[in-house]
Amino acid sequence: SALPARALEETETQPPDSPGRLIVFAGAASQPATSEVAHLFEQKTGMKVDCSFGGSGAVLNQIRIESFGDVYIPGSDDYMDIAEREGQTVPESRRIICYLTPVICVAEGNPRRIDGLRALSREGLRMTMGDPGSVCLGNIAKQALERAGHYGLARKNIVTYASDCQQIASLIRLGEVDAAVGYDVFHFQSPDDMDIVSIPGIEQVNIPAAVVTHSTSKKRAREFVDFIAGPHGLKVFAKHGYRTTPQQ
Repeated sequence: SALPARALEETETQPPDSPGRLIVFAGAASQPATSEVAHLFEQKTGMKVDCSFGGSGAVLNQIRIESFGDVYIPGSDDYMDIAEREGQTVPESRRIICYLTPVICVAEGNPRRIDGLRALSREGLRMTMGDPGSVCLGNIAKQALERAGHYGLARKNIVTYASDCQQIASLIRLGEVDAAVGYDVFHFQSPDDMDIVSIPGIEQVNIPAAVVTHSTSKKRAREFVDFIAGPHGLKVFAKHGYRTTPQQ
């Protein structure tokens, strides 16, 4: 959700001894862990951390339009590449937090016997997909299905486009859809509500963090990036099922 313009004014007019606050724009893929790390950072520094979660492209758009924010944490590295190219983030502040593998998420027990991407084009299957262009998983799903030659038919099975990664997980958990391309961590976070099917040859992605160029608290923003990508942050991410080392 958009933060009011006055938030920027408050950040700029804080008294020098105020611990202040940081605005973190993050893709929803990291929401459970990022929220917890933000709370730990607040306890450690006294600095308030406000997290705004959504599709990685959607929150990047907010940074663009409002020239506002302190830290950007997209759900995959491709959105950070875009932010860097556009000059929205400080390249030397970029750190990798964790690694995710795209998989097919299905209802627990896999009642529709989905065994791969081809099965997503089966007639009558209900599917969700992240909105390509604003959700990292949307781009990943579209590219994977296009490469496999199944996108045209699978697209007809899409009953709703999800606005962020957590919505994809939620639709599977609630049984609203039969399948979706999601992340392996979704299963760890909801083991009783979904199963996963691997996608051969798909590349893992990483969740990076970087300081936003427009930040008025760059030193503190850099501290937060180093904190979330350091031992304290990684411990929280591992607890929530995120892999903190790349898969060989």
